[in-house]
Amino acid sequence: MIDISKLKTFVAVADLGSFSKASEILYITQPAVTQQIKALERIVGAKLFQRQGGRIVLTDEGKRIYQIAKNLLGSYETLMEEMAKIKKDFKDTLLLGISTTLSEYKVPELLVEFHKQLPNISIRVLVDNSQHIEEALSSGVLNIGIIEREPSERFSSIKWFADEVVFFTHPSHPFAKRGEIEPEELYNVDLIFREVSSGTRKVVKEELERLGLIFERLNVRIEINCGRSILSMVKNGYGCSFLSKGIVEKSIEEGEVVPVKIKGFNALRWYYIIYPEHEKLTYLASRFMKFLLSKVSSELVMG
Repeated sequence: MIDISKLKTFVAVADLGSFSKASEILYITQPAVTQQIKALERIVGAKLFQRQGGRIVLTDEGKRIYQIAKNLLGSYETLMEEMAKIKKDFKDTLLLGISTTLSEYKVPELLVEFHKQLPNISIRVLVDNSQHIEEALSSGVLNIGIIEREPSERFSSIKWFADEVVFFTHPSHPFAKRGEIEPEELYNVDLIFREVSSGTRKVVKEELERLGLIFERLNVRIEINCGRSILSMVKNGYGCSFLSKGIVEKSIEEGEVVPVKIKGFNALRWYYIIYPEHEKLTYLASRFMKFLLSKVSSELVMG
């Protein structure tokens, strides 16, 4: 007997080309992924995957099964949607991708609120940078994503809410008493930045270069892919940084860090809800998107 979970695992491995990545997305161990694939191969009576370089690819038999499995999973989603319209105890899983910044404020509390509306569902969240969210979405592993940059053309997208990126430091730093600094003064301080692929870093880099700074000349001493870690380091007296206002807001109110204006600097960016352009949204993804859009109000607009 072939169950839906084995087919989902099979399609995830095929789309991602990796047992370990499928394991992360599906929230099951890598041995469990291997076990499910082996069980499916026993039922089919043929190998479904083979190694090609450092990647897992489908065999000829696997390619034949893959397309049928894709179609079957699509029909399954349609069935679940129809059942949801009839039953009140709807059960299914929302596969959601969230960019790293949004995982650190606002969205977690919205996920809790959404789940209270549908307490029998499961929500699986992939937290990563915007580029990786797009890759997982285009491979079919995710149902919907929220990213912090303008998406590529292969996705349908909706602007969700605006967010301001602020420059801040510790209260004891000389900049803290100044209120406003010239852009060129950034060359003389130690900076902590998000990683190269970060949307926050991208928008800050573009804005600083617009002001005439050479980004490569800045003293970027620490790079890390976690906004909360950056905030913690600055709170403990090290350097200066740029983060979304939503992440640092509470620490600013409590006097743990101080925002500093940079003359002419205005880094405002939009967050986007994205989904595959030519694919129908699942019932849960559609309902979650409508829920997010209902939250587009002054309470979400940072500034």
